[in-house]
Amino acid sequence: MRLRTLALVPALLLAWSGLVAGPVEARTPPGVAPPAVSAQRVQSAAVAPVQRAALRAHHRALPPGSGSGRRIVYTEQVPQHIWLVNADGRVERDFAASGRRDWPRTGVYHVFSKSAWGSNPGYGVTFRWMVRFTIGHTAAIGFHSIPRYRDGRPMQTLAQLGQAVGRGGCAHSADPDARYLYDWARIGTKVVVLR
Repeated sequence: MRLRTLALVPALLLAWSGLVAGPVEARTPPGVAPPAVSAQRVQSAAVAPVQRAALRAHHRALPPGSGSGRRIVYTEQVPQHIWLVNADGRVERDFAASGRRDWPRTGVYHVFSKSAWGSNPGYGVTFRWMVRFTIGHTAAIGFHSIPRYRDGRPMQTLAQLGQAVGRGGCAHSADPDARYLYDWARIGTKVVVLR
């Protein structure tokens, strides 16, 4: 009995942290409802057409030295930005993002898991469209929508996208961009982090 308990503790810690062993695509299990979302929250999470147009107006050229092949490129240099690059080198989509200036470290990573819903109990937030590509000090790091507190308030505004306002290490983007990245990325997709 004691052995089972000891084996269960690391498994629970691993599950709570958002870390997984191996390439796994996480989904909400059948019969389990995703986190509750109020109508007010959904409405506030929606990006108005005018805001979408403003976000699209901030296209940037792909930085030199960002690698080759199909990949996600993320620059931590302000204004922070993400590019989704096809195998032929053509930029499929690019958009503003916000994370930390110093984390994760620059380098080449690979997507190892995805979840339509995510949370960070330490910050008391939930988010959508998580695409994990590395492990941080206490949890997985990836790309996802702007986190929302329990009362529905966003951790940051759309106007702050591009600024280094992140806390944990993930890169946040507007809901439509986070969803697009989630759908576009596959397990194993290369991620290049630049400064």
